[in-house]
Amino acid sequence: MVAVQNQEKKKRKRKKLDAPEAKKKDKTAGTTKKLSDLNADEFMASIGQGSDSEAEQSNTSKIEAPKKKRKKKKVKAPQSEMETKAVESNQSNAGANTGTEVNGQENIPKSGNVKKGLSRLEEKDSEFFKFLQENDPELLNFDGGDDEDDDASENSSDDEAAASDTDKPDDVENEEEEIEEEEEAVAEEVEEEAALTETSPSATLVTSALLNKWEQNLEQKKSLPTWKQLVKAFHAAVVTAKGDEAEGLKYSITDPDTVNKVMMMCLERSTDVLVHHLGDVPTASPKWGNVKMSLKSYLSNLTELLGLLTSNDVLCAVMRHCKTLLPYYTAFSSLLKKLLKALIAVWGSKAELSRVVAFTSIQALVVKLPNFLEDILKKMYTEYTRCSKMMSSKSRDNIILMRNCLVELFKINPSVTYVTGFLYIRQLAVTLRSVILSKKEVESVYNWQYVNCLHLWVSVLSDCDACLQPLIFPLIQVMLGVVKLHSSPCFFPLHLHTMRLLLHLAAATNKHIPLIHPLLGILDFCATLHKAPATKPIDLTCVLRVTKGYKKTKAYQDGVFDLTYEMLLNYVSQLSQTISFPEVSFPVTVWLKKFNKKCNNGKYTGQIRIVLEKVAEVSRDITERRAGVTFTPKDLDKVTEWEEELPESALTKYFNNWLRIHRTVQAKQQAENMMAEEEDDGEGMDNDEDGDENGAKDSEDSDQEVEKEEDDEEIEPKKKKKLKSKKEIAKPDPDDTAASSVDKKSKKKKKKKMKESVASSTDSKDVIDPGDTVEDIVLSD
Repeated sequence: MVAVQNQEKKKRKRKKLDAPEAKKKDKTAGTTKKLSDLNADEFMASIGQGSDSEAEQSNTSKIEAPKKKRKKKKVKAPQSEMETKAVESNQSNAGANTGTEVNGQENIPKSGNVKKGLSRLEEKDSEFFKFLQENDPELLNFDGGDDEDDDASENSSDDEAAASDTDKPDDVENEEEEIEEEEEAVAEEVEEEAALTETSPSATLVTSALLNKWEQNLEQKKSLPTWKQLVKAFHAAVVTAKGDEAEGLKYSITDPDTVNKVMMMCLERSTDVLVHHLGDVPTASPKWGNVKMSLKSYLSNLTELLGLLTSNDVLCAVMRHCKTLLPYYTAFSSLLKKLLKALIAVWGSKAELSRVVAFTSIQALVVKLPNFLEDILKKMYTEYTRCSKMMSSKSRDNIILMRNCLVELFKINPSVTYVTGFLYIRQLAVTLRSVILSKKEVESVYNWQYVNCLHLWVSVLSDCDACLQPLIFPLIQVMLGVVKLHSSPCFFPLHLHTMRLLLHLAAATNKHIPLIHPLLGILDFCATLHKAPATKPIDLTCVLRVTKGYKKTKAYQDGVFDLTYEMLLNYVSQLSQTISFPEVSFPVTVWLKKFNKKCNNGKYTGQIRIVLEKVAEVSRDITERRAGVTFTPKDLDKVTEWEEELPESALTKYFNNWLRIHRTVQAKQQAENMMAEEEDDGEGMDNDEDGDENGAKDSEDSDQEVEKEEDDEEIEPKKKKKLKSKKEIAKPDPDDTAASSVDKKSKKKKKKKMKESVASSTDSKDVIDPGDTVEDIVLSD
């Protein structure tokens, strides 16, 4: 409303300044009507047509131009009484400019233009000018009387605009006044600080004094304008951290300590200020429009900061702060997607503590916005597959952590889990089918990425609701297809990984999966004694395949037999708790007896003989117990009750004891291998140094031999010099004593830690159930 009135005022002033000479012509024509002795032709002839006609043409062109613009200008329809009055005043002004009468009064041009025309008349025709002075002096004494009217109209319009502002509520006006006062005070402080620091006018240097003032205002008043200034300084800090050029910023930060202070102040004070002014639902607050842009800038800088930090402690603090600001992130969908992307990146690449904090933030986001669960699961599954392409002793723990986090999220909503699981299990099946049909590109299935995906879905379906039970059978078929895809001994580690997953799934879901045939097929490979040269054993838990040369070694044969024997015991111990064990164990007994006849390794045959004894003992026990049973195999409920009443079998006890001893031996071997590697590294360094010294001394000896040319006298100097070299080597240098003592202390600490870990593993006496046994093995791998 006020803007429309200001535009109309400007138009009126511009039109008055461009008053045409044609109006002067109309005036003089009106005066000739009062003069009976002078007609219009004589009046025009007396004025002259030279320069006046040109002025009239220029003035008429000036008149026509505003008329055309006025026709194109559209006036909005009035919505109130004040707007209708403004439109009427505009129309009256437009009528006055065109020379028409409005409300019975003629619009008179300004006095300055008329006086110029009269001065020209006096110069050109002095007699006619004297005649006008004598007969009509009022015409020559022209005064512009519209200035006072214009001032009055302007004052009235200002009063009306002020009256329209009084329609706002008192509370909103008071809040706006307070915010304006605070903004003015903060601006004055910034100007004072800029004057003290004497920086460039484009950017104000952030100092400790300015930060102290801001902290006082935020702590005591929770000042919103101060927080806005802090957000601008935080933006400058993020730009400085990125290493970009700080151009066009209000603040500049050159000291790294100041950057840290600004960040810490934002993390400590921002939440309290936002909750005080916006509450839990920011969009419903009356101050939302005043804070929206600053809040968006702050959240954007926070999200960008997650990808720049390298310190785990600071990164965890920023993620926890983002977690508290999730209600404000929900107001900006684009920033929410960026935050989710940044958190998933931290979850897949940083240290363990940062991964956990990132996961808790994602979990809080899922609780806040359940509709985002499916999208979050897909993105996290993609990140999991990307990070699980390689398996090693270092990356194993991170992959296990990511898998456990995904399992927790899949438990939130079983219906969403079913849709996502069906999609990705089908994708695994399609990949396997394409490999089977093409009979090539086995690497697309025999890789850690594929195996880790199978491991994830086994963990998800091991403890699932009834709605996820239909996914178990397709997953079992896919894993059996992976085992049967390639029967080469080079891929036995991958087969054992897959069968371990199948055993875990069978124990968790109480389903029978026929694995005796692939297990006994691997045992047949171990029946023949290999005489390849001895090599160091490798950790088969981090390997999927071996080379053709390594598969013929004794170390590989021992490693494969240990894993196969472990899974065979696990498989048989699971069957020993069923009523059908005597019938199911019969083919196992036949196969194991054939293995003992073929195998020439006494160690292997002795362990298999123990299994045969335990199987026979359990078969006799179950046969005796079920002799007095009255129900039939059709009565599944009674069969289940009878199996639950069975005590722990001899096979299960033997398997638990064997597993405990086997893990203790493995821990000792790993500790010894690590110590041996460290000693080899140290000896290698010493040998290199000794070799350099001996080489230099041998060259000196050869020079002496050439000079003396005496064979008998050459041997003694060499021996003496060698003894001297040994003594010199034995004497420690003063500069190296500190470093060697530190190395010895570190080696001693490592040895103590290894011994403690081994002792803790030997002292553990917990009883392991069949299902728990497989789960522990899976998680440890």
